Amino acid sequence: REREPQELVQEAGRAFMPLFASEQSLRALGPKALFGSADAEDDVLRRRLDVVSSRAGGHAMPAEQYAATSLPSMASADYYVVHGRNDDPQTKLDTLAGWVSEFERAHGGLPSLFIGGVRAGISPVELLEHMPAYIARSERLLILAGPELPAQLWCVMECYVWFALGGRIEDVEVAIVGADAANIGAVVSAFDAFHVMYSLAGGNTAARRRLMVAVELVGVKRINATLRELMPRVKEAADRLGSVGSAS
Repeated sequence: REREPQELVQEAGRAFMPLFASEQSLRALGPKALFGSADAEDDVLRRRLDVVSSRAGGHAMPAEQYAATSLPSMASADYYVVHGRNDDPQTKLDTLAGWVSEFERAHGGLPSLFIGGVRAGISPVELLEHMPAYIARSERLLILAGPELPAQLWCVMECYVWFALGGRIEDVEVAIVGADAANIGAVVSAFDAFHVMYSLAGGNTAARRRLMVAVELVGVKRINATLRELMPRVKEAADRLGSVGSAS
C-alpha cells in the first residue's frame, strides 16, 4: 500500500544512521559495505556498517571518541553523500577516505556522513521514498563525482532533491573519483554534457518506475538545470586535483 507522508518520515527517521568513521575505519569496512549492490552478501556487510553508524552522535567528533557515543533519535548528519552506483567501489572508497582524512586535519574531528543508497534490510523503493527525509536531515551535500554519476538517474534525483528542499550551492562539496588526468577530464565532460534523457534509472523495476514518474512531474528542464548548477563546483574540484597532481 502507499504510505502517508508522515509515516514515511517516521520510517526514515528510524533508518537514518549517520556514520562517523576515520580513514582507517572506512577502509576496514571496505567498498562493498559502503557502496555495494543489494544482494544478500552485501546486505550482511552493510549490517556491519549500521553497527558502526549506531555509535554516532553530534558533529565533527574527535576521532578517539566516535566509537563510544550513541546515536540520538532522529539525528542529523553533516553530509549526505551522493555516489554513482556504476563507478568503481574501491576508487570511491579511496576518494571518500582521502576526503575524510583532509576534513579531520582541517577541523580536528570527523564529519558525520549518511551514504546515499545503502541501508541494510531496506528495499530500493523504501530507500527512494525515504531519500527526501534523509537529505533534509543533512547539513551539506558531498558528491563523489565519478564519470558514471551523471548517467545514474537515482544520483541525479538526489542532487535535484537537495536543491528542491532549499539546499544551497554553497553547501555542496565535490570530490572527484579517480585522480588521473584522463579520469578527471571524463568526469568534467560527463557533467558538462549532461541531459536527463541520457540518464538510466536501472536496478529495481518499481524504483525505476517511480524515478521516471518523478522526472515527468519535475520536468526535464528543471532537472537539467540542477546538474548545470553543479558544474562550477565540479570544475573547482577538478582544478584542485589537477593542481595537486602537477605539484607532485
